[in-house]
Amino acid sequence: MTMRGLALPMLGFALLCAPASAAGTERVIRVRPPMDLHRALDEAASLRARDPGRPVAIELSSGLHRLARYARIGPEHGGREGAPLVIRGGADGTTRVVGSVPVEAVALPRDLAARLPAAARGRVKAFRLPESLSARPRIRPPRLLGPPPPPLTFEVFDARGALAPARWPNDGFARVTAGPEAARPSIRLEGAKEGAKEGAKSEAKSEAWRGEADLWVEGYWSWGWLFETIPAEVPSTGPALVRLGAKPYEGIRPIARARIVHALAELDTPGEWWRDAKRNLLLVWPRDGAGAVEVSVSDTLISLEGASHVRIESLRLERTRGDLLAARGGGDILVRNSALGWSGLRAAVFEGVQGGGLEACAIADTGFGAVRLVAGDRPSLTPGGLVLKDTRLTRHARLSWTQSPAVEVDGVGNRVVGNYFHDAVDYAVYLRGNDHLVADNEITRLLDGATDSGAIYAGRDWTARGSVIRGNFLHDIRTKPGLEVKGVYLDDMASGLTVEGNLFLRVDQPVFIGGGRDNVVSGNVFADASPAIHVDARGLNWAAPSVADSTSEIRTALAAMPTGSALWRRRYPPLAAILAREPGSARDNRLTDNVFWWSAPFRYEPPARPGDQIVARNVEAARTRPLAGGSDPAAFAAPPVQGGNFRLDTARMLRSGLPMAPSPRR
Repeated sequence: MTMRGLALPMLGFALLCAPASAAGTERVIRVRPPMDLHRALDEAASLRARDPGRPVAIELSSGLHRLARYARIGPEHGGREGAPLVIRGGADGTTRVVGSVPVEAVALPRDLAARLPAAARGRVKAFRLPESLSARPRIRPPRLLGPPPPPLTFEVFDARGALAPARWPNDGFARVTAGPEAARPSIRLEGAKEGAKEGAKSEAKSEAWRGEADLWVEGYWSWGWLFETIPAEVPSTGPALVRLGAKPYEGIRPIARARIVHALAELDTPGEWWRDAKRNLLLVWPRDGAGAVEVSVSDTLISLEGASHVRIESLRLERTRGDLLAARGGGDILVRNSALGWSGLRAAVFEGVQGGGLEACAIADTGFGAVRLVAGDRPSLTPGGLVLKDTRLTRHARLSWTQSPAVEVDGVGNRVVGNYFHDAVDYAVYLRGNDHLVADNEITRLLDGATDSGAIYAGRDWTARGSVIRGNFLHDIRTKPGLEVKGVYLDDMASGLTVEGNLFLRVDQPVFIGGGRDNVVSGNVFADASPAIHVDARGLNWAAPSVADSTSEIRTALAAMPTGSALWRRRYPPLAAILAREPGSARDNRLTDNVFWWSAPFRYEPPARPGDQIVARNVEAARTRPLAGGSDPAAFAAPPVQGGNFRLDTARMLRSGLPMAPSPRR
């Protein structure tokens, strides 16, 4: 076991020793299929028990590694400071760890073939699903207002990525009208059908959905900021109305639009699938040249439970029913130079971990957001020290178009620095808690089709103070006509945040203060971004009941924190007396030293009062020449202001050039 290069064929790995540091030689466990990560971790724990001070590395060979169940990393596996446990992929960056398995092709039952749309006949293939899925009657859990749901039952993949459950309409959504209330709500979906005028009721279409045992409807029911997925059925007799298995949040409003999901009659285009739960069969219309069909079976790939001093490097983590990686407890856990994608839920979750995070990664095509960083103790304002750094994030709301931020930050003292957020339907950063830093990020092309949302969002907590949004480049964030989005959205009395030194280029409503106080908006450049700064006093009108109600969300959050303690009084002086100083008003916001370039400066929505704010030294740049095109922040660093002495630091703003991960190791 201690000899250099000694092969261990019984376990399928080689144990090597190589120089590492003054602390000792690094023990390397090299993993090649059919050996898997579980056995390697067992050996790592054994090595750690015998020699706790020596670094241990598990190196997975290039190529494909499958995990049908997650790999657990506990305290017994973790390292020590200067002697971490390292799990890394091959030097060429091609090591893939996936939670999916291939499915076996079988004959398509005649009765199912007869129910297919005419265009699909002869093209749809049948596959036998893994036996582990047979006991799960539904393809997914509901998605309502609140935290992410449990893992999906499974997803279907080919070489191009995830396939979609058969749906109608295939693109976009149909208008929804509420049906008569009975034991549960019912709806009609309106849209074009063959031979009908646009907007005709599609009850003939819904006839084909009768008898579907696992039908779903997803869409926007009452608000444009809330996308919900609800089980449904069309009864076997009576009117062909779609009956919902749960009531949407605040019911069904005139804005409602939705689509049917998982109906055999809608399996009408390549890349769609449908499951027969009773026979445990999967029907797929394969995409041309997209390779074998697989389904995800693993909830997660790597679960760190109280482990410390762990490095995960140069891996491609893909295809889980839930989160790809989760770390809870412990500390000093860093994922770097890795690609994470095609998860049913998120890419990585860090909760209660002291120090660590993700660095130089690429995250794409996650289901319900991408990264969750929660660490630090709020009552004592002890920092958590987590970070998301130098990472590319895109298409992070694939399955839930709202409530799915690229990164959710909570606790105290965590950082989101130097990342590139781009091309997604939901927002980039959700801030909760205290004293976080969001700096030097590029954020672009988000929220297309969204409404009442913002690229960086915080809200509904007077106590969530001290966070700084600095030196970021937000550009090209606009939505469709009739909808509205924001850049930095300080919603529902969010207070005590700092927005400074940012560049907003072609951003609708770039800084939106929704009733809050004690915010600082200073030294920003607004270029073709109007109105640059919005202030309203919603706590004095439509939100006044929540300010007065001691059981409301914002008042409950206030009562939960020790705002009267010496520490909190020192850090956030105005907070202790907030209920005694007209709590519903928007006041004491410092709006200073900003430059407005081809942008309307301020919008105060009554009863917000300009005299309640501190407004000074803001300037409008001359409109002597049109704004430069393109998206180079350096072109907007020196607006033509009187005196010509303003210059914005844009050196770290452009992040679209971040390398793709994993990069080959030298």
